[in-house]
Amino acid sequence: MKPMKEQREDLIRITSKTLFSLLHSVIDANTFFMAYNNGRHNTIVSAWNTGEEMIQEGSVVPYSLSYCSLVGLEAGPVMIEDTTSCALTREMPITSDLGKASFLGVPIRLANGDLYGTICALDRHHVFNAQDVERLTHVASVISGLIRLEETTYFDDLTGFLRYNALESIYERELEDSPKAVIFMDLDNFKEVNDDYGHTIGDRVLQSLAGAIRKAADENWLLCRYGGDEFVIVIPTNDAEEVQRAVKRLVSAFRDEDMPLSNHEEPLTLSIGACLEADSLREYIDRADTAMYRIKKGGKAGMSIFRIEDQQAELDMRQALQGGELQLYFQPIVEAKSGAVSSYEALLRWNHPERGLVSPVEAIQAAEEAGLIEQVDLWVLREACFAQSILMPQERIHVNITVKSLRDPYFVELAAEVFAQTGCPPDKIEIELNETTQRLDASHILPQLVMLREWGVTFSLDDLGSGSSSGIGLLQELPVQTLKIDRALIQNASFNRVSRAMIRGVVAMADELGLSVIAEGVETAEQRELLMSLGCLKLQGYYFSRPQPLDRLRPNAGRLLQACCGE
Repeated sequence: MKPMKEQREDLIRITSKTLFSLLHSVIDANTFFMAYNNGRHNTIVSAWNTGEEMIQEGSVVPYSLSYCSLVGLEAGPVMIEDTTSCALTREMPITSDLGKASFLGVPIRLANGDLYGTICALDRHHVFNAQDVERLTHVASVISGLIRLEETTYFDDLTGFLRYNALESIYERELEDSPKAVIFMDLDNFKEVNDDYGHTIGDRVLQSLAGAIRKAADENWLLCRYGGDEFVIVIPTNDAEEVQRAVKRLVSAFRDEDMPLSNHEEPLTLSIGACLEADSLREYIDRADTAMYRIKKGGKAGMSIFRIEDQQAELDMRQALQGGELQLYFQPIVEAKSGAVSSYEALLRWNHPERGLVSPVEAIQAAEEAGLIEQVDLWVLREACFAQSILMPQERIHVNITVKSLRDPYFVELAAEVFAQTGCPPDKIEIELNETTQRLDASHILPQLVMLREWGVTFSLDDLGSGSSSGIGLLQELPVQTLKIDRALIQNASFNRVSRAMIRGVVAMADELGLSVIAEGVETAEQRELLMSLGCLKLQGYYFSRPQPLDRLRPNAGRLLQACCGE
């Protein structure tokens, strides 16, 4: 694979040569070229000659001995009628090589004013004029804009690493058929840094980590900031020992880096996963991510390689997806006073052919271990969208989407396709953020949630009052519309005044913020009456209905679903 720098040069070279071929129709010149200046040398990034090859692409000359240095020194366009008679150029070696020529050069400046290089024209017969300067300056501004667009579109502002979409483009263009491995790296305890010291200090930590990664990396590694404090690195080998050596280099460079907050109470460490074999970049990343989460669950600060042969969960979950073993059940959310259904929550069930009905928690865990959780989440979203057209709730279908999917921009793109394919209006879907999501640094998922919110998708904070929930603190950071009070709080409310006070507090806060409240786990008439007296207007639980498959809620749902799906 080409180093990142060469990837950037390719784009600029191709674009500039196209512009030069057009430029020749309005400027009478034999040669156009673009040079990159690193302060010491001038590298000819692109050259276009109509006849005589006056400048050769790829050639490198000391900056001080090049015509381009004059442009940099003058900080503006430079025109020389005869390079052999001008005092500035006649002693230069390039003049001796080229002989008499007219020269025109204009600077290419970046958004911060720094000199990137120059766009130049040469001709033996034509003398350039002010109109030629104007036209060449325009081309220089186009190239400058391209560099700026390429940097903001393809490169992360904070670290300078590739964004995911750029990594995906390079992968599809160059890497699909070559040996490779993907390393997925997460900075442990980073959420506490942002919470305790703020995002400015957090950004400094990430920049230091990026610096360590650069020091460890070979030039043909692809470095990508995947999101928040997560980094993806693609290396050109799938040999397990070489991958482990690469990881050791990364960890060593991280330990040697002078990191901000190195004495923080919770030490900053790395959890790293790697994948050596997959069918697509997405699958490489999902599997490496799965291996990384294995380290997280085991106590953080370590490295794990995803091994297909060890993953019976993957075989089982692929069969579940392909064999129709997954099913959605739906539990109504009702108006407290009337009992009328306003929404439904979609709940995953797995009918395993040997083990029978597998718990949702275990099903999700198996999908995560298999590296297939995003496929399962998309299946859930798609089935919920189809069901919406059958159940037609007054408000929405609530779905549970895992944090691993919500932090992935790729999932958001696929979600858009699901809405388009099913015809389900996005404002008829509400995504529930459970306690696992709540423990995550909001910066991991906020950009994706904002995109979904712009389409009309709404969000709930689930499990409030469960004891492990930290959701209230995220109300300032995430676009939440609904608060769901956990059943544990509901069960205690009849005899525990603290639980009742907490429920009143959630309801009062929701009223102040213009949010809805749903009380989960309602099992008795007494609980219903108590919750109504505490201000809860929407309820959910066995008292009203257990979760049911779609065909029990709507007996003709199978026929309707076939019509919706076009089967």
